[in-house]
Amino acid sequence: MSRNVTIVEIAKESGVSTATVSRVLSGSGPVSPKTKARVEEVVRKYGYCPNPLAQGLILRQSRTLGMIIPNITNPYFSTLVGIIERAAHEAHYSIILCITSFTATSHKSGGQETEEDYFQMILDKKVDGVIIAGGQIDLCEVSDSYKAALEKLAKAIPVVVIGQTLPDIPCCFVNKEHEKGMVIAVRYLASLGHCRIGFAGGEPGIIITESRLQTYRAVLEQLGLDTDPDLVSVSDYYLPDGYNAAKKLLELDRPVTAILAMNDNIAIGAIRAISDYFLSVPDDIALISCDQFMDGNFLTPRLTSLERHTERLALHVIRLLLSMIQGTQAPEPPDLYPDLIIRESSGKHL
Repeated sequence: MSRNVTIVEIAKESGVSTATVSRVLSGSGPVSPKTKARVEEVVRKYGYCPNPLAQGLILRQSRTLGMIIPNITNPYFSTLVGIIERAAHEAHYSIILCITSFTATSHKSGGQETEEDYFQMILDKKVDGVIIAGGQIDLCEVSDSYKAALEKLAKAIPVVVIGQTLPDIPCCFVNKEHEKGMVIAVRYLASLGHCRIGFAGGEPGIIITESRLQTYRAVLEQLGLDTDPDLVSVSDYYLPDGYNAAKKLLELDRPVTAILAMNDNIAIGAIRAISDYFLSVPDDIALISCDQFMDGNFLTPRLTSLERHTERLALHVIRLLLSMIQGTQAPEPPDLYPDLIIRESSGKHL
């Protein structure tokens, strides 16, 4: 038998809600095997093929998610987007991506469109929920206007934020940073005999930079190693920044013997600078990246890096958002404890 039927009629004949029919059709959310079989029998009976637009109107859902990031060229954000988009697609959702071009410098100058404008734009798109990664949430000092806009957004739709927790704002906050990573990296270089360990990259005023620097300095002090302020060279997170930061460290009266790079971008820039000074990694300078972006096993030399499990983070975030939208139990937080992947760039004991 075949005729045009609606999801409401399917639900009525199955003796369930339209939301349950939607979960059966999309394969998302909990449905008992018995109920699923009953709905599927009615669907087969009428040869029903759902109209996504009509289904969304009935359930007051667009099956569209928003994602707001500051920069797609940063490998961290592009990796997040790729994993989240694939997981959303598997759950029959699409993604609207907003790139704010936010930086701490642009924020101070007021020269960029504010993130608050993007919050309103994403509301206008009638998305079912939104993921926010990076931007002003990463600043040590978050503005009152940002907090107010985020609160307005979170009261309208489910919101998951990758970053620091802001009290009294009804979002789900997921903090990916773990200070143990820096402890492991500094102690490992010290175990190889390094006493002057430089720190390269990162942007001042950003929580992740300030947190890693604080841990770096604390561990140096605990170990009785050199805490000379000139051993720190920060600017930003990209290849040119790594190059310039490494140059400053190499031009010190007492040069470093090892460098902790903020991430793989900084490490690659540092390797180029070290080579331009007719030195090599790891024979002259040991190098560790504090945040693995790409597969350092294919660089020359192979890059020792901290693996912070971005894939686990991304999958947890999208599953958390979907659980908020569908009213299901939130997933268990993943293990984001960083691992030091030891390769060639950190060298051997001095």
